[in-house]
Amino acid sequence: MEIEIARISSINDTRRRLGLLPIDWTGSGTYHYIPKRRCPELPRAKQMNPNRIDLNLLKVFDAILRTRSVTVAALNLGLTQSTVSNALNRLRDAMGDPLFVRTSEGMMPTTWAEEIAGPIRESLAQIRATLEHKLGFDPAHAERTFTLFMTDVGQFVLLPRLLRLIAQESPLVQIHTDQVPPFRLRESAMENGDVDLAVGYFHEFEGPFHRQRLFTETFVCVSRAGHPRVAGKLSMEQFLKERHLVYLPPGSGHASMEALIDAVFQEHGVQRATMARVAHCLGLWTLIADSDYLAVLPRRLASAFAAMAPLQILEVPIPLPSFEITQHWHERFHHHPGNRWLRNRIASLFGAQESEA
Repeated sequence: MEIEIARISSINDTRRRLGLLPIDWTGSGTYHYIPKRRCPELPRAKQMNPNRIDLNLLKVFDAILRTRSVTVAALNLGLTQSTVSNALNRLRDAMGDPLFVRTSEGMMPTTWAEEIAGPIRESLAQIRATLEHKLGFDPAHAERTFTLFMTDVGQFVLLPRLLRLIAQESPLVQIHTDQVPPFRLRESAMENGDVDLAVGYFHEFEGPFHRQRLFTETFVCVSRAGHPRVAGKLSMEQFLKERHLVYLPPGSGHASMEALIDAVFQEHGVQRATMARVAHCLGLWTLIADSDYLAVLPRRLASAFAAMAPLQILEVPIPLPSFEITQHWHERFHHHPGNRWLRNRIASLFGAQESEA
């Protein structure tokens, strides 16, 4: 049932409050607003015919479910948009359900699609794992997408080298990186196979996870070249007096390091002049280069920044512990040929030994 909404001062707020979802029934770009609770319960055209469903259609279903977009799903699958659209229409016809409804927020799954999403995703993962375990993983011919949780350090330091290596050894393999989510979501995604590895600076994982050290990293201080008060060496007095940019990426171990720095300021009876706290490193080098602020960063990340902007790297005048850049994976995939190949290639980039705990 379509609901008519009277003219009021804030139509959008009222729609959200009433739980209305914008639906494009015809694909014409004209949206109608219906109760969200009713959106998934669209009538099925006919009974499902499982004999008309093949594995490729299920891969299309999973890709659209993940991306909420036919266009993005096509890019991820290496197909044309029309091919994915045709596959979706075949799947709709075979299952007797619309599966996805076009809205202003993307392709939203119906109730039926949500019910079958989990089993389909698990089945696809099991089929892939079974075939790779039985046939082995042939990197030269494998068509596979690996998904990684990767911190900023990993993306700046590891990812360019990893992509160059994979382009040479396994040109059909793709790498996707995801932002590191909160703790429990991170573990759940790796347990069910949505994410293959976590690479970077992390607190320990709980549960049946394996861990491998890639390299040991240290913290340094970074300021702009030509800083009016800091040149070549940073004293404790300067460190305490200067203003700071604090870098706190989500899901990483940087918060413990910043707590140590704050404790040093408290010991000296000085209020730390924190001008900004940033969660991501994108553009951070520009903020430092265009100001007189100091920032404490991992050494390799600081070196990458210094290659892009006129910055100077200074030793931190307080004792900060080193930390380890590691890769983690779930026990379920410890003997998985594809997963093992990828983590071995990552380890080889830094000369890490096959020491897996």
